[in-house]
Amino acid sequence: MEKEDKGLIKATDLAKYIINTSPRRMSNLELQKTMYFAELDYRKRTGQQLIKEDFEAWQYGPVVRNVYDDYRDYGSRNIERTGESGVLDGVNTDIIDSSIDRCAYKKAWELVEESHRINGAWRKTRDKGSTTIDENLINEEANKFGR
Repeated sequence: MEKEDKGLIKATDLAKYIINTSPRRMSNLELQKTMYFAELDYRKRTGQQLIKEDFEAWQYGPVVRNVYDDYRDYGSRNIERTGESGVLDGVNTDIIDSSIDRCAYKKAWELVEESHRINGAWRKTRDKGSTTIDENLINEEANKFGR
């Protein structure tokens, strides 16, 4: 669900940027984790929330539902690059690029494991039986683990 009062950009724009900037193609699962780690890194370095939409605590880690829906037909296959760039006005893309590089050559299950870390926002949300990951939990994780 998009909220007007938070975040700098739409998650779909971040997804397009990551897909077309990454040094290698990635699956929807890898895209979701890269988006999450970009969010953590962005918050840690700027104190600002990057995307407008909420992350949800799904079985394999944090997910932005509308981005998942956009790319779910790929299943576990790599998403095709479109060359279409998302609108990232006012965003420090150096931070996002660093997150992409950090995630690009990790295996999908390594990214899942990292997103499931003890005391992380995903795990705390799942332990409470909630679906939407609370912004305060994401901020805590960003301060502990963001780069």
